[in-house]
Amino acid sequence: MATLTHNTRYPCVFDLKFLRWERYTSEKNRNSDIKTVTLGEPYTLWVEYCMALRVGNRVLYQSEKDTTLILEDIKHLIEDFRRLAHGKKDRIVFHPIEPDFELSICKVTESNASVIVSSISKMRAKTSAGATDPSSLFSVNVWIDYPNQVNHFYGGCGPAVNFFVEALDIERFTSQLEAELKALGSYFNGPEE
Repeated sequence: MATLTHNTRYPCVFDLKFLRWERYTSEKNRNSDIKTVTLGEPYTLWVEYCMALRVGNRVLYQSEKDTTLILEDIKHLIEDFRRLAHGKKDRIVFHPIEPDFELSICKVTESNASVIVSSISKMRAKTSAGATDPSSLFSVNVWIDYPNQVNHFYGGCGPAVNFFVEALDIERFTSQLEAELKALGSYFNGPEE
């Protein structure tokens, strides 16, 4: 499971767990790992996942159902997290094609390119996250599309958490996502042993 939180002990947590490849059964009961498309077009690989929002020792929200992410979206998300953690990007917003959640992360800075942070926000960030330099912080906002989770109606509303992380927290989450993806193994060969 990949866990986004500050220093592994911050009270707000976003958990994301990749479960398995989404598989289809062919109409002719042939090899179920192969999906044939017309005109030889490439097809999209999907990964089933579940997620949770936690605050302290309580689960604020846990997936109502397993849902899916596109493999290419996962790869882009991992790449964007790396760029964010290494200062090559100031913000990301991830809203999957199956919109069961949205994850946005932005660097807390005072610059011409970002939102101006008030002095009280700096003090709150320093106190909340235990950081010595508030400018090294990232603000995280994760919200769940609850109507989509329960009945496939894209409502855009549901529970959310907002918290702070540092670059090391983003790097740890990214490494955990990569390990989750690697543990799935090849779509055609199954999980790695």
